[in-house]
Amino acid sequence: MKAGDVHRGRGPWPKSNDAVAVRQWLTDRIAVFESRERQAIIRQLLDDVSGVSRADRLIGNWVASESQLERLALACDRLNHGEPLQYILGTAHFMGLDVCVNKSVLIPRPETEELVHRMLQYISSSKSQKRKVVDIGAGSGAISLAWKAKRPMDEVYGLDVSPEALHTASANAERLGLAIDWHKHDILASVGAKDTVLSACDVVLSNPPYIPESEKSGMSRSVTDWEPNMALFVSDRDPLVFYKRIILGCATEGWLSSEGWLALECHRDAVEAVRELFHQEHWKTVEKERDMQENWRMIFAQRAAIASKS
Repeated sequence: MKAGDVHRGRGPWPKSNDAVAVRQWLTDRIAVFESRERQAIIRQLLDDVSGVSRADRLIGNWVASESQLERLALACDRLNHGEPLQYILGTAHFMGLDVCVNKSVLIPRPETEELVHRMLQYISSSKSQKRKVVDIGAGSGAISLAWKAKRPMDEVYGLDVSPEALHTASANAERLGLAIDWHKHDILASVGAKDTVLSACDVVLSNPPYIPESEKSGMSRSVTDWEPNMALFVSDRDPLVFYKRIILGCATEGWLSSEGWLALECHRDAVEAVRELFHQEHWKTVEKERDMQENWRMIFAQRAAIASKS
């Protein structure tokens, strides 16, 4: 059953509407989740539905209204059918921003936050210098928005092949008051073509599709049944297809400026294979880095200096 098939929450209902009874009721209704995850989900549901923090609920002796219980029951039904909490709430947290998400876009992950944080560190020595920054495969716009929030002087572009994703990203930018230039763009269809957006960029960031189709059956259905598969999976025949295209464009088609930076999030089992795609003559440095779970997940590469034409 999909979210659209569930229109109203169903009983049984809590014994009373006070905070303690409602928490126990929620605990029983989503018992399929592990204890720590369940408590985190309940906290977020109550924060969202009540509109106040846990501390304020305790101080103010919060009591749920009938409409709030209805919303909570509906959310539990959707959770039990596998829908991710972020889609139910409509938002995900990313680098201090509340980013609206829906089934047209991936839910931003902490690993992607790390990619942005570390790329910002690589260029921290030139904080005041205006840069052209491009996010390839923008999705919800999380990378573009976080970058613009940290470096408002930069000219930021977000590219995606999905019109629905771009609509979501654009709405996020408008709501957050961040000026991003969004473009519908299929990088795999632009080989050899002159590209005005992807031209002389100072920074290119991308979290492209990288999961081989063969891994899909072993993944959680809350991911495969709900998040956009086109943003997750690639053919087993060429799982590095997006990395090949991005690296080629940056190295030989003018996407990246002289001594510009490229940041890539990768499959933890493919980082070394991606690193081998970089040809030494085009790059000043190519570094792979681990995420907070000690998995190799990121590559940061600086374009070699390009000799000026006399």
